[in-house]
Amino acid sequence: MSSGQGFSKFAVRGVNMNDTEAKGENNGNGNAAQSNAWQPSRGEIATVAGLEPTVDVSLRSYRNEAEVHAINCALRQTGWNRRRAAKLLSISYRSLLYKIRQHNITPTVERG
Repeated sequence: MSSGQGFSKFAVRGVNMNDTEAKGENNGNGNAAQSNAWQPSRGEIATVAGLEPTVDVSLRSYRNEAEVHAINCALRQTGWNRRRAAKLLSISYRSLLYKIRQHNITPTVERG
């Protein structure tokens, strides 16, 4: 990745991962233990006649899932204040707006 943009195990400066569904237990070797925590969907599942379904495990699909998750966490934490969310994510406001449109991210309506 160029220009200093990268993801470090879904870490987002200023986002408390304890408040999200992305929690996982560390098993001591740097890998998160399997749990019911958020897991990337790994893209779309494609089926071929007579074969087991295959899953897209490309780096791009993982990066997109991580990006959507990080953006959603930052937006939830800031009450959908996009300027503050962009600052938390260390990206420009315009980049955040582009990514929100690119990934079709919308606020969830809480019914109570």
